[in-house]
Amino acid sequence: MSSKTINIGLIQMSSSSEVEANLQKAEALIRASAHDGADMVVLPETFALMEKYNGQKLGFVEKHKEGPIQDWMRRVAQENRVIVVGGTIAIESGVEERPFARCYVYDAQGDSITYYDKIHMFDVAVKDDEVYSESDNTLAGDEVKTFTINGINFGLSVCYDLRFPELYRQYQKSAVDIILAPSAFTLKTGEVHWQLLLQARAVENLCFVVASNQTGEHDNKRKTYGHSMFVGPWGEVLDAMESEEGYINHTLDIEQIETIKKRFPVHTHRRL
Repeated sequence: MSSKTINIGLIQMSSSSEVEANLQKAEALIRASAHDGADMVVLPETFALMEKYNGQKLGFVEKHKEGPIQDWMRRVAQENRVIVVGGTIAIESGVEERPFARCYVYDAQGDSITYYDKIHMFDVAVKDDEVYSESDNTLAGDEVKTFTINGINFGLSVCYDLRFPELYRQYQKSAVDIILAPSAFTLKTGEVHWQLLLQARAVENLCFVVASNQTGEHDNKRKTYGHSMFVGPWGEVLDAMESEEGYINHTLDIEQIETIKKRFPVHTHRRL
């Protein structure tokens, strides 16, 4: 990783309702991605547990800075000398039976850099027989989070957040270079909206958008879309997976952003 480039690995998984099996799978993929040169790996949303039934995650809620899944993230970051963006796990919020969906970031020494609590809750009816009410057992966060590594500015978001451009405008005002979006996007919505939303957020904010996604059919019969991808500041898909489990690495050159901003200074033209 130079001062203006970073190699990022996207981990695409079909997580089950078995935490230990998910962690073993994720560790193998992280190890392979790091071995292939990744400076940072991004796990998908709910990587450690895709619930078989509503409320299952309440048996795996951890305290901030305490718990086996957090210990696991610290260890794999340190052992593989790679920055780990930890999808989401359930963390105590202070409200009974409504933990935060928290994304932790650990540096290559296994030290916590920051965390982000998912802000927008997925309370929707995708179709008549596919209804979600995330806010029933998850408390929404209320704070945007950025961090900087080697002069590169990152912004954190999760899945359904992608539908709310005002969140990403705040990141643009903070001069974020790369937006990270670990997700568990459904198959039904993903087929139509996934790539569209990733490209929109990249073009609007003239930044890279990096999104890892769940894939396949899970123990609860929920189907997720996969197609983890890297999108450039011009909206081009730089690299992408399909529906398979695995990982994909790509090197991002931050100087591309500055070149586009000089030629196309859209943010200086705003009137409202």
